[in-house]
Amino acid sequence: MPAAAASKPLSVCTLAQRCLITGLMALLTACSAPAAQAPAPVEPDQIVVAHPVSASPVPFHLPSGISLAARVWASPQPRQIVLGVHGFNDYSKAFEPLALHLVAELQATVYAYDQRGFGANPQAGIWPGSEALLADLRYIAAQLRERHPGLPLTVVGESMGGAVVLVAASESPGLAADQLILKAPAVWGAQSMPWYQRLSLFTMNLLAPDMSFTGRGLPSLGIRPTDDPEVARDLSRDPLFIKATRVSSLAGVTELMGRAQTQNQLPRQRSLVLYGLRDRIIPPPPVCDWLMHLNNTAPQADATDVLIYPDGWHLLTRQLRSREPLQDMARWLQNTALPHLQTPAQAQQSVCARS
Repeated sequence: MPAAAASKPLSVCTLAQRCLITGLMALLTACSAPAAQAPAPVEPDQIVVAHPVSASPVPFHLPSGISLAARVWASPQPRQIVLGVHGFNDYSKAFEPLALHLVAELQATVYAYDQRGFGANPQAGIWPGSEALLADLRYIAAQLRERHPGLPLTVVGESMGGAVVLVAASESPGLAADQLILKAPAVWGAQSMPWYQRLSLFTMNLLAPDMSFTGRGLPSLGIRPTDDPEVARDLSRDPLFIKATRVSSLAGVTELMGRAQTQNQLPRQRSLVLYGLRDRIIPPPPVCDWLMHLNNTAPQADATDVLIYPDGWHLLTRQLRSREPLQDMARWLQNTALPHLQTPAQAQQSVCARS
């Protein structure tokens, strides 16, 4: 499969190793696939907000002196605050559909920021380290608590952002939030990968950490994050969406995902997990492993709500049928009963059957 030009000579690894690491990268970064895709055989079912609110830039200034690019969709008199944490190679724009819906339906004010090493921030494409990502999230959540006293704060993590949220909330010192939503969380550590992928990633990171690859050509293999061709085209043309991924970044995000997958304690906050069974970016087998681990080790697993979408893709709020996930999240935030809500034990049966 085609790959971007390497920043180091190809002699540092064999062709077989390159193919293996490209396959691993594909499952993590397939959002970078080109725009051309066959029309999806489903009718769109999406929400069009009558009077959409435009996002405004609002950087977050960190104690280290650096600033992270961010945006806010503001309600004049907000009733709750939502913070979005995006996925690998993505950035804050990813939360626009959810933000527009929550502003219109719940009078929420929604923030989203570009994580360090992504989006409009300096050194985009350079893995910043898991600890930096966790510290940034904890600081920003605490800042929003101070900025909006008395309002409930919900943190929404998508894909890699879900792993960041899960680890930040589960490990000490925790996360200053009232509720958590993990949307297609990236819980795919090395322990759920075949031995040859683990070996290839270790070897490539040792020999050529700066080598980079793209995910071009992957739609023909069925590896794509969404069935919405307009979203795919937008991602492929967006200069802030990272399309060539370094091996060192793959190694870094794999470590983070493994850390999320093996948490023995669930966050203390009321939490919701959403997952689509057509997801091939974070496919069912590692999610099955994660749910089994939770149900075997986490004493409060039944306190976590799960929504499984049989026809859902990785980008649940950016697919052709995004209405249901968007409405479900809004209703869950309002404590409205959702008849298709599952416990982690029930979700394990659904996901493991697919894997």
